[in-house]
Amino acid sequence: MAVLPIITAPNPVLEDKARDVQPDEFGEALAKHLSDMAETMYAAPGVGLAAPQVSDSRRLVVIDSEAGEGGGERLRKFANPTIVERSKESIFWRETCLSVPELEVEVKRAQRILLRWSDPLSGATQEETFEGYEAVIVQHELDHLEGTILLSRASRLKRSRYIKRVKKLRRQTNMEIS
Repeated sequence: MAVLPIITAPNPVLEDKARDVQPDEFGEALAKHLSDMAETMYAAPGVGLAAPQVSDSRRLVVIDSEAGEGGGERLRKFANPTIVERSKESIFWRETCLSVPELEVEVKRAQRILLRWSDPLSGATQEETFEGYEAVIVQHELDHLEGTILLSRASRLKRSRYIKRVKKLRRQTNMEIS
């Protein structure tokens, strides 16, 4: 397994909509790539990671709601995930993102979702209901597949300040490296 580089905002790659995994892509290589994504998520550390965050334009997601507690117990791997149903009940959650370090945004999410996806190894269709924290993680990662990042959900002022701070930091870092 390998730890992959995580793309951070502002990077236009994060705003691209991911493409479906094609039938001929399912199998060992895809399963290994998702294992690499999981290792990357744990190393970051995080509780979810979408393929666009590691420069992969496919609809792939890994999550582990127990990652902070040792991880591995709730590791889930999804290919072509789609939310089939959302509950009317909502929750507000203070979210962070591996691609938008040092930013926290309160986001309104469905309390419960029904998710449909394909198994990365076999391509078989599966469904499961996720609630609470796990539902929030899944919805956050699926946002990445649609080209929506946490920065997009921040207020205009918060977004502007964040981008200005990141650009300044990158300029300073490049000056120090030269």
